[in-house]
Amino acid sequence: MSNYYNPVKIIKTQNWLHELNRSIEDLKFSAPIIVTSTGNRKRLGLDSKFDPESIFSNVGNNPSFEDCKNAVEFCQKNVFDGVVALGGGSAMDLAKVIMAHLSLEKTDINELIEYKRKFPHTIQSIFLPTTHGTASEVTMWGTLWNMEEEKKYSISHPSLYPSVAILDGNLTLSLPLDISISTVMDALSHSFESIWNKKANHTSTDFAISAICSILENGPALKENPDDLDTRNNLLKAATVAGLAFSNTTTAAAHSMSYPLTIHYGMPHGVASSISLIPLLEINGEFIKEPLNRICNNNELTYDKLKETIKAIPQGVIPYTLDEWGIPENQLTKLAAESFTKGRMDNNVVDLTTNDVLGILKELYSEQ
Repeated sequence: MSNYYNPVKIIKTQNWLHELNRSIEDLKFSAPIIVTSTGNRKRLGLDSKFDPESIFSNVGNNPSFEDCKNAVEFCQKNVFDGVVALGGGSAMDLAKVIMAHLSLEKTDINELIEYKRKFPHTIQSIFLPTTHGTASEVTMWGTLWNMEEEKKYSISHPSLYPSVAILDGNLTLSLPLDISISTVMDALSHSFESIWNKKANHTSTDFAISAICSILENGPALKENPDDLDTRNNLLKAATVAGLAFSNTTTAAAHSMSYPLTIHYGMPHGVASSISLIPLLEINGEFIKEPLNRICNNNELTYDKLKETIKAIPQGVIPYTLDEWGIPENQLTKLAAESFTKGRMDNNVVDLTTNDVLGILKELYSEQ
């Protein structure tokens, strides 16, 4: 029996600013904080559209505890009654820290992460993704990094689901091709991870299959013509649909293995979370035959051609072996040992051992 839940209102548009202003009015925001990156702040001319004093743009590539502290301090100097997140996963994940802070009035980041009781009140929020990958616009969690501890944390609470997600492919058009492909691969990982997942249900699997089929078609098209708006819109929708899938399952082995690659070697999240997809597909494939058959049939692919298509999407755009990312071969054993994140690795439909993970990392070390 399927037990699916996601409360986010999704709006697809070709005029993000109009829909944003309308949503701000509908939610009765009088003083929202705008969370974005410095690049998006300038590129989208946000200072001319909103009060510059309400814009927080001190957002790193992966939101650190230091970023979180800066955001909380910014909120303490102002009075905000809503949150608008406009950016990639980093801006949206940081916005969830701000939502928790505004509701709980706590300043300690660890306390915000650890709080699991009912929030005193839910902070309404509007999320606008500028990449087609993270899907933070439809989930209740965000990823944070404690760089001093070299450790990844998650903030997660049902009150952190955004109220509204606004999807406009125009927001992704200026994204460089390497980042575009990286985020597409993250969405592909979200999709497969929600299928080979012990928490999968019929609805989440249907969403995941839909997202995968779209990415397999539109990922290669993006490489051919990065300026095609239809392709961008299709991939943005696919990433959000992938989010609707893993919002109910969370991720599994691929993401669990990704965290030490990012924290120790700076591998972009989309690359780190998808680099192991092919080996994991071979390990988990026996247990997801029906979804795999649907994917192959929908895209008129054999199983081998499916693997080739996945591998080809980042080819020639992003380095996709561990040695190309400067990872010493003598560190693979350490990375394997650090790859077991609770609530991620244990979701994988096949229980993996440290030796299994080490074998995958060795396979990924250099081009076969």
